Amino acid sequence: MTAIRKFSICCLFILFGLLPGDICSFAQSTELDPEKWAVELSKKDDRKGETVLNLREKLVHTDSAHAFQFIDALEKNGRSSGDHFKARFYCLKAGMISLKNVYYEFYQDRKVINVDSIRKQLTELYTAAMDIAYRSEDDYLVAFVSYDYASTISVIGDIGISVMYGKNGIDLYEKLSVPVLPARYQFLAELLYRVREYSECVKYAKKAAAAWRSSPKEYKPFTVSCINTVALGYHRQKKYDSAFIFYNEALQLAKEIKDTVWTGIVSGNMGQIFYAQGKYDTAYTLLKMDYKASKAKGFYDNAANSLQWAARTDLAMDHKQAALAEVREAFQLLKTWPDPSYLRNTYYTATQVFREIGAYDSAFYYNNLYSLLNDSLEKVVATSSLAISKARLNDEASRYNIQNLNKEKRSQLLLRNIIIASIVVLSFFVVLIVNRQRLKEKLKTEKAEQEKLRMEQQKLTVEQEVASAKVQLKMFTENLVEKTSLIEKLESQVQGKQASSEQHAIISELSRQTILTEEDWQKFKSLFEKIYPGFFINLQEKVSDITVAELRMAALTRLHLSTSQIGSILGISANSVYKTRQRLRQRLNIEPEIDIEEAIAKM
Repeated sequence: MTAIRKFSICCLFILFGLLPGDICSFAQSTELDPEKWAVELSKKDDRKGETVLNLREKLVHTDSAHAFQFIDALEKNGRSSGDHFKARFYCLKAGMISLKNVYYEFYQDRKVINVDSIRKQLTELYTAAMDIAYRSEDDYLVAFVSYDYASTISVIGDIGISVMYGKNGIDLYEKLSVPVLPARYQFLAELLYRVREYSECVKYAKKAAAAWRSSPKEYKPFTVSCINTVALGYHRQKKYDSAFIFYNEALQLAKEIKDTVWTGIVSGNMGQIFYAQGKYDTAYTLLKMDYKASKAKGFYDNAANSLQWAARTDLAMDHKQAALAEVREAFQLLKTWPDPSYLRNTYYTATQVFREIGAYDSAFYYNNLYSLLNDSLEKVVATSSLAISKARLNDEASRYNIQNLNKEKRSQLLLRNIIIASIVVLSFFVVLIVNRQRLKEKLKTEKAEQEKLRMEQQKLTVEQEVASAKVQLKMFTENLVEKTSLIEKLESQVQGKQASSEQHAIISELSRQTILTEEDWQKFKSLFEKIYPGFFINLQEKVSDITVAELRMAALTRLHLSTSQIGSILGISANSVYKTRQRLRQRLNIEPEIDIEEAIAKM
């Protein structure tokens, strides 16, 4: 989370009473009567869940021991109070577990202890609350629980689930014509941006900006933030004309309220587009403006990101030494306020700078750091997207099952009345038989629907696993090829010069690192088999005594790699690659006029 986003979240919490404004002391509430609040939480006419929010605000201002003692007493008083009480109580308890830990993380410089344990508690509480809300068939309750689930679970990093339930809650509120707070639109837009759902991000960020402008409590820096998010959504889709329209609107408002930080941030974002368009002078001026404004206000992570973009721009203008100085300062700023995404950008820029100045050993070093961090961050995005899909399917299955359960209960009630009536009127007995037959057919149809839903979920999971494997295999292979390219450049620098034995040893050691080791082979083989299932089995069935070296050659040939790339990966000469391919052609009985790559691809 960037410094700006952390700052915004803190402001949102304080603005809506979710965190104490005075962080140095707690005040004990004199209005915590469990019996009274059990009655309030049971009322069905509280369509916006305001009782939960009001009570949560009071408990936040109470020390943890007293707060959870009250929650225990509240649970005892409301055990027989019905579905509305139970669903709201679970939300209240989950929110307090989260908020008390958020308080320490933001204000006491403490990290949440055992996040997995907290995640498990929150998931259990909100799953129970969602089931009860669906069972109640009260759309207002479903909307409240959905959004509360989203806002709470996002704090511990479950972005995929948060996106899915946040969108469900807000869309349901809109369907019910319940006004949605601008902060909620803004929250959802930010989440959608993080999981790269840019079209949806633009949609809800526009709603957030409009809602802030029409709110009597408008906080204009948040309006600027929302307009900037709209522009970012267009920016990431490369719709630069639309992006500039909203960047200019955000910039004008930021200047009107004399907010130097947002003026700098929006200018820096515009600078990135100018960089992409090759307008380097304009881009550099705007990026340096962002860097200076952010650094002056202590937002060092944003300052670092703008500075590494300035370094890219300097490099494009052939100002290599200036770019080197800027990227080094960016690393120092990120040590003060780390941010993984901005660090990844800086690693990438450092790789390009060192490659341009001819320092290939440093370029190789930063390229490795970039690859590792990029893999990790991309995995988070992929995991969030998969979590959204799974959560949507699970939620639909849960809703379907609960609705069917309610229908079944109503059917059972009807059936009981028919049985009683049949004692008086014999004709009702015939009706009973017909209804039973219908119920059986209905259950059969529902069972088929559930099986179909399960198969679709299984198919979706398999498709996403294969897609992920393709990306990882491509990055794995490209990383090996990139390492080889850098090493060849090192060797070309040393060639023809008096190189020391130590330099030759370093090049030799780097060369060995590009060879496909046994561990690399196992990782490669696992990814390959996910994409091309049965490939190795087919080869072994055709040639029972086929060697591991021949299997590796067949797999690399299937990926359409060049002879030099295969030789570098396997650590053999081009001539050895040719001989191994010829031997493989003979072993597989491939005719001379047939291309070996096409023949292997058909297997």
